[in-house]
This record gives sequence, C-alpha cells and structure tokens, in this order.
Amino acid sequence: MIDKDSLLEGDGVTPERISKLWTLPFLTFVVLNLFLFMGFDTLLPILSLYLENNGSSEAEIGRIFSCFTVSAIMMRMLSVSLAARFGVLGLIRLGLLVCGGAVIAYWWVDTTPSAMIIRFLHGLGFGLASTLVTALASQIIPPARLGEGMNYLGLGTTVTLAAGPFFGLWLKDNFGYLVMFLVVAGVYLLGIVWSFNLPTMKLSRITGLRPRPVFLSRLVLVPSLLMFLTGIAVSSTVIYMALYCQEKGLPYAAHFFVLSTGGIFISRLFSGRLYDRLGHCFVIAPAVTLMFLATLILALGLGRNALFITSILWGLGIGALFPSIQALAFAITPLNQRTEVTASIFNSLDLGFGSGSFVLGLLAERAGTYQIVYWAAAGDTLVFLTFYLVYYLRLHPSVQKGKLVQEY
Repeated sequence: MIDKDSLLEGDGVTPERISKLWTLPFLTFVVLNLFLFMGFDTLLPILSLYLENNGSSEAEIGRIFSCFTVSAIMMRMLSVSLAARFGVLGLIRLGLLVCGGAVIAYWWVDTTPSAMIIRFLHGLGFGLASTLVTALASQIIPPARLGEGMNYLGLGTTVTLAAGPFFGLWLKDNFGYLVMFLVVAGVYLLGIVWSFNLPTMKLSRITGLRPRPVFLSRLVLVPSLLMFLTGIAVSSTVIYMALYCQEKGLPYAAHFFVLSTGGIFISRLFSGRLYDRLGHCFVIAPAVTLMFLATLILALGLGRNALFITSILWGLGIGALFPSIQALAFAITPLNQRTEVTASIFNSLDLGFGSGSFVLGLLAERAGTYQIVYWAAAGDTLVFLTFYLVYYLRLHPSVQKGKLVQEY
C-alpha cells in the first residue's frame, strides 16, 4: 500500500494541495529544472568546439561526452538508495554543486584523459540532481493533468535544449570560454539558492520496501527505448550543429537554436492539453515525424533557408516529444515507483545521447564530413516512428491513451 503521507513533510504542502497543479512547490520545480538543464545545455555545443580547439579529434570528443553518460547512469541507479539514507533536497543541492565545480574545472583541461575525468564528475552531479528533481515533481502533479504538468516541467529540459546552446555560443563569441564557464557555474549556483523555496520533501514509498539500484525499470521498457532513440537524435543537433555549420560555411548555428526555441514555445501551447484529452499517439507520432523531416533536410545540406526551416520543425517536434514520453511512462506506473521510472527514462536518454555522440563522432571521422551525422539521425527518427506506430497502434492499442494505474 502506498504511504501517501510520506510524500511531503512540513507545513508547506499538504495532501489536499496536491489536487492543484500550480502550487509553490510545483512552480519551484519548474524553475529549478530550468536552472539545471540551462547549465547542462548551454555547455554542450561550446564544449565540443573547445575540445576541438584543444586538439581533440571527432572520435575523442565522442568518448569524452560518453563519460558523462556512464557516470550519470551509475548515479541514477543509486539515487533511490541515497535519497532514503541522506534526504532528497540535500542531495539535489549536492548534485548542483558538483556540476558547478566540474564546469569551472573544464578551463584547465589540456588532455583527453583530464577532460574525460571532469566530464565523468559532471555526470555524477547531473545524474543525481535531475533524477530526484523530476521524481519529486511528478508526485505532486494531479493525475488528470499529468500530461500538462510534465509539459510545463519539461520547459526546463526542452526550452534550454534550444536556448542554452544559443546563449553559450553568444557568451563564447563575445566574452570567451572562461566567462562562459563561469556563467554556467553561476546558473548551477542559482539553482542551489532557488531550491530553498521548497518545503521539506521526501519520496513516496511502499512500507517495508527497501530501495534498490535501478538501471531500467521493466514497467517502462518501451518508453525507455523511445527515449533512447530520442537521445541519439538530440545528440546530432546539440553536439554537432556548431561543427556542421562551421563545415558548411554557414554562420547560423546560433540562429538554429533561437528559431527552434520558438518552435518549442509554439508546441507547448497545445501539446500537453492535447495529450491529456486525446492520448499520446496524437502528440508523439506527429512530433517524431517533424523531427524526421528536420534531420532529413539537414542531411541534404540545402543551405541557409533550409537550415532556418529545419530549426522550426525541430523545435516543434522535440518540444512536444520529450515531456510526452515522460508523461506516458509516469501514467502507466504506480506513484511509489516514480523514482525508478525517472531513473529509467533519464538513463535511456543519457545512454542514447552518449552512444549517439560516440557513434556519430566515429561516423563523421570516417566519412570526413558532419553531414553523415544527419543521415544517421534521420534513420534513427524513422526507426522510432516505425516502432512506435507498430507497437501502440497494432500490438497494444489499449494503451493508446496511457491510462493511469497509480492510486493517490
């Protein structure tokens, strides 16, 4: 039986207030998630340029980014046990602190091994903080508004996926790498300060159940696979867009991220409510189709105007896709297992992102062009769309609307 009262402690939140979506704790989680992912996404394309300028090859850049995946997955497997022993909010702040320290340490990177070590530490902090923030936030979202709630929470993930790289490129171009690293570390620090708006909280649990390490939850294997494929596609734009534009002589990498941010905001206006009213099929399938078209256009290398069109299509797709997969996973699992489901979803995303960055880097090095990256990404999104349609429309149409199974 779920111990509902173990979700929150203190006077700041009561079970009655869980029926409302826009409570102070939920708003705090939305902004905290924004800080967490802003620090992460601002760094990604600039770090690849920074490493290349320091002499790292395409394959070495892929290995460095893969270290983050390994450590983030390791930490997510341990997050439930650590939260039960040390408390959730303190671990979130510790994770943010480790992220900030790692970002500053990048300035002293001078070899591939040193970059791999720092990237590994960064993954530990990010894996810990991101898992616990999402798991706690999902527990205070009303069941009937799960798609909408995860949509708003996901603003911290998908908006920064576009705005972060633009902000990072702007900082690097105008102030240099050191200032950029310091600003990103400051974003993590702001997250720590902001977290003090939260009341004392802890994870929901089943009485007598001992926490265990989780890599992939069997409850959400299919959503996890979908998130894995999403991670591969995301790595193609976030890591390699700046390098691709540089190769093509197109000084528009920042424009890509700005326009895709606009696409994300547009998709946010309706995708969450559409999910709650009609089901995930009416959101996920169109979103992946847009991402397939975007990566296909990039692979064709059609020039400036095509790049601008691609950025809007990409933003519309990724803005709707990521929170919809999360909402699908949470909707089909019990409340008390949200933390391990969160770990599974993020592990899958990181595994896709890390393996994508590694394999796509090897492909680019072998082919001698970053254009191959987007042919591979187009193939990845096509596999996603085909599998998704076959599984949910032909094999398991009964879960098309992602009916809730948890009891509050």
